[in-house]
Amino acid sequence: MLAYVESLGVTLLDDAPIFRSRGFAPGPRGGRPRAGVPYTKDSLVDDFADLRTLVFGTSEKRRLMDMRRSGAVEANAGGASVEAISAKMGNSIDGNKALQKTYMPVNLAAVRSADASRRKGRKLLGLERNEYKMLKLSGE
Repeated sequence: MLAYVESLGVTLLDDAPIFRSRGFAPGPRGGRPRAGVPYTKDSLVDDFADLRTLVFGTSEKRRLMDMRRSGAVEANAGGASVEAISAKMGNSIDGNKALQKTYMPVNLAAVRSADASRRKGRKLLGLERNEYKMLKLSGE
């Protein structure tokens, strides 16, 4: 990442876009040179698709948004709070159930953790019931 930022040849401010388009260098047929500019939503997606095809072939269908989702799923499985994930993603996922459903779907680690908690709770509730079973009401 640092090598990429250094290759830009500019000093980035804290709020400046990091990723820039490829720009254009004239080839043997000429053309006007163009410096790389901050990506637009569409140009980043298009370049990602081109790179994905070069690296993985035409059968690969992952999208750029899948990386964002994978990061949220991994953070959730690792125990990160929804607020921490929201801060990392730069959106209001902590207060938006639709975003949570999209980026933090049910995952096996969370299911296993919930199942372990249920087993623990079931055992505790069973102990409480046993205590009450020993009580006898008068007249029985």
